[in-house]
Amino acid sequence: MSETIKILVIGCGGIGSYFISELAECFEQMLISPNISITIADNDTAEIKQMLYQNFTKKDLGKNKAKALSIRFKEFGFKAIQSRVGKESHLNGCDVFVLCADNNIVRKLVFEYCHKNSKEFIDLRAEGRLVFAMPKSDLQRDIGTLDLKDNASGSCQTREDLERGFIQKGNKIAAMIGAQMLLNLLRGHMSQKIVFRI
Repeated sequence: MSETIKILVIGCGGIGSYFISELAECFEQMLISPNISITIADNDTAEIKQMLYQNFTKKDLGKNKAKALSIRFKEFGFKAIQSRVGKESHLNGCDVFVLCADNNIVRKLVFEYCHKNSKEFIDLRAEGRLVFAMPKSDLQRDIGTLDLKDNASGSCQTREDLERGFIQKGNKIAAMIGAQMLLNLLRGHMSQKIVFRI
C-alpha cells in the first residue's frame, strides 16, 4: 500500500503520552509502515503533579504536551497540534482516530464524524484500575458507551487513589492495548471491545 494513512491521536495525558511511546517503539521495530503519518493533539501543558502517571520528564514541564512528545520522538515524524480538537473541521483529512481524550464531548464528535465519513477510530479510556478499549462498531452502540450528561474532563486516576497516594497502571495498560488494536486495524484484523477491572 503506497497511500499515506493519516492517524490523529487526540489527547496526550495519562493514556496518550504512553500510547505515543508505544507507537514510537512500533516504528523502531518496523511494525508500522513508514507511510503512516501520526499527528498528536492536546492543548494542555505538562505539570509536575502529573509526572507520577503521565509520560513526561522534568524538561517537559510547562510545555505543551503534544509538542513535548513530538520533540522527544522527532525521529518518527510525529506532528503536534497544540490546540483542543473540538470541531468537525479539525478532523478533516485524517483516516484513523485514536481517542485518548479526557472528555465525552470530543468522543461523541469523533464517533459521529467517523460513522458519517467511513473513517475508523479506537477509543481508549482508563480510570484507576478500570480499563476500556473499543474499536468502531455501530453509532448507537458507540454513543451508548458515553455519559453525555457528564461534560467534565476526567483523569486516568481516581481522586480517592490519588488522595491515598496510590497510582494505578490502568492507563499504561490501555495504551498498550491501544497499540495492539492499531496494529490489528492496520493489518486488517478486527478487534472487540475490551472492558475490565484489574
